[in-house]
Amino acid sequence: MKETQGFRWTALGAKTSVAILVTAAFLMLMLSGVQGYYARQQIRVNLERNTELDLIIKAQKIKYSLEAVESALQNNLDDIVRSLPYPDSLLSVTRRIVERNPSFDGCCIAMIPYYYPEKGRLFQPCSYRDGDTIDTYLYDVEKYDYTKIAYFYFAVNNDTAYWSEPYIDPDDSSATLVTYNFPVHDKNGCVVALLGVDLDAAWLGDILNSHDLYPSSYDLLISGKGRLICGPNPAEVKHQEVKDMVAMINDSTLERSLSSTGKSTTLAFVDKEDGEKGHVFYHTSKLIAPWQIAIVNYDNEVFAPLIEARRRNLALTLIGLMILAFIIYRSAQSIYKLRDANAEKQRMDNEMMIAKGIQMNMLPETYPPFPDRNDIDIYGSLVPAKMVGGDLYDFFIRDEKLYFCIGDVSGKSVPAALVMAVTHSLFLSISSHESQPARIMQGINESLCRGNESNMFVTFFIGVLDLPTGLLRYCNAGHNPPLTIIGDLVEPLPAKANLPMGVIAEFDYMMQQTRVEPETMILLYTDGLTEAKNMDRKQFGLEKTLKVLEKCHDATATQLIQTLTKKVDAFVGEAEPSDDLTLLAIRYTPKEESWTLSRSITLDNDVAQVTGLNQFVQSVTEELQLDKALSKRIKLAVEEVVVNIMDYAYVADTKGQVKVEAMANDERLRFILTDSGRSFDPTAVSRADTTLTVEDRPIGGLGILLVRNLMDSINYERIDGQNILRIEKKF
Repeated sequence: MKETQGFRWTALGAKTSVAILVTAAFLMLMLSGVQGYYARQQIRVNLERNTELDLIIKAQKIKYSLEAVESALQNNLDDIVRSLPYPDSLLSVTRRIVERNPSFDGCCIAMIPYYYPEKGRLFQPCSYRDGDTIDTYLYDVEKYDYTKIAYFYFAVNNDTAYWSEPYIDPDDSSATLVTYNFPVHDKNGCVVALLGVDLDAAWLGDILNSHDLYPSSYDLLISGKGRLICGPNPAEVKHQEVKDMVAMINDSTLERSLSSTGKSTTLAFVDKEDGEKGHVFYHTSKLIAPWQIAIVNYDNEVFAPLIEARRRNLALTLIGLMILAFIIYRSAQSIYKLRDANAEKQRMDNEMMIAKGIQMNMLPETYPPFPDRNDIDIYGSLVPAKMVGGDLYDFFIRDEKLYFCIGDVSGKSVPAALVMAVTHSLFLSISSHESQPARIMQGINESLCRGNESNMFVTFFIGVLDLPTGLLRYCNAGHNPPLTIIGDLVEPLPAKANLPMGVIAEFDYMMQQTRVEPETMILLYTDGLTEAKNMDRKQFGLEKTLKVLEKCHDATATQLIQTLTKKVDAFVGEAEPSDDLTLLAIRYTPKEESWTLSRSITLDNDVAQVTGLNQFVQSVTEELQLDKALSKRIKLAVEEVVVNIMDYAYVADTKGQVKVEAMANDERLRFILTDSGRSFDPTAVSRADTTLTVEDRPIGGLGILLVRNLMDSINYERIDGQNILRIEKKF
């Protein structure tokens, strides 16, 4: 009877367990499906925005490239006009044009009929590349009467320059050419000839496909008549596939849709060869009209992160169900409690090892962390007392500022490690867009106070060191003040204690600042240093710490940490560590730079003065002999920043000035922009609104995003009531 009753209870328990597992599986799969749907929609929105931004940037690149060609011809017009009285000298002119412009495939000058009666009705000197050589000759006008070509009379009669439709190179069927035609005037202003240069469209293709959103993505440049000008490398994408894409874009019968912003047209397709689905985004930009750019993206790459995430979610769901089944099964089998306890202990030990690895991987691992910089020496170390602990430190550089932190979570082991991980993530998240230490501290504190039922708190120190000036802004939350080492002098950094984080959400943290002298070493530490105990329960103490540091004034950051760690280990001996030992050493080592060029200009806060600014920047880049494309990028970046300062640093109708200093040497060009307006950090301005048309955007167009893309570094500081912004371009 007892066996029958036990069997019934076992069967009932099994049915209940199966019901719980099925319900849990259904709920998890339903939740995964809902998450997948919304994630897919968000990926589509992000793809649309990123692609439209890419279309704008690439249109700008093509525009710069075409303007460079047009400028090159403009620069040679005087040479042509001077040579008009001497027809044979025009051969040398065409040769010089091709020699000076490596991107030109050829050049010719087509004179109007009977301009040189002694030369016959037509006269056309030419120079064309042939491998590494340049062939210069008179074109055989008997076989090729250029006056019968429509573009000749169009350009001459309308006195206008224009780009031709793409065509196949007569000497190389694998190459596609485009020609830029420019009318030439004599000294009386009459059109006497047509100057034309041929360019291999592959040159534009290299510019267009230099960067793509996804590995299999590629770009197409299509003329106003729907002909392909250039596309991807034939070795990477088959010619037939490109041909099909162009035909599809030109096929007006196919269904297409506008993007949500109305900035581009989207066309879905299925690859004829492998059945892969994708989307084409194309847009006729006013920057290069009537040409249009198309970007081809494949869905398998666009949605790859989502597919991988769904796989992981499915795996986690299965693991969760298995764990649930395991728990149910074990709880029903009381006879195996002791064995379960041992298995659980082993599992926990393994998870603790994994947790330790995860925790240590959250900290900086590579040293030196900034091998290309010579203005900072930094090294950190964390030795947990238990398997996992509650100490943390981190650092990174953003906008020429070193952000660093150190903290100690109350408590030990796993709870402290979890709070440490949350605190570390909050620090990285908030400091990625905020530069004021007190505001970073406030944001972390507010998050830690929410739902802090365990009443755990974190002592924390945040520092932001401006590397160009040495200005250190910092905020302390009940942590040990850092120690500074200047020569033989070792002393604590004056730091107001404030409350630890996680105590009062509304607490107002105070920011402090000081100037860090060159070669100063800053040591940040947790109480695992001063409170380290030996077998006699005596502490290492601050006094011993100071004595060690006094002998390390010439040490590197690495040597300082290693020396301190060895001293603590020797002092503790065989005693069990009582707390985590965390150390972070930072030596500020700025180098004085010498400049071969130094110029400045002071502008009133009037956008009308941008013309003078452009002339100033142009004179600087010309003196440095920078190429035109780079000069235009630099001029665009400086203009964008100055206009932003004029618009936002000064209140409306308030007079003020913006000083622009330019300094350069063989390695870099630096602009320092200073104004006395209200505190205004241009690096914090919202990114450009890509939903607006090019004409509706303010000067600069792409805003601070554009400046970051055009320049190598940007740095802002508010010093002595002035806004100081540095932007830099490395050569």
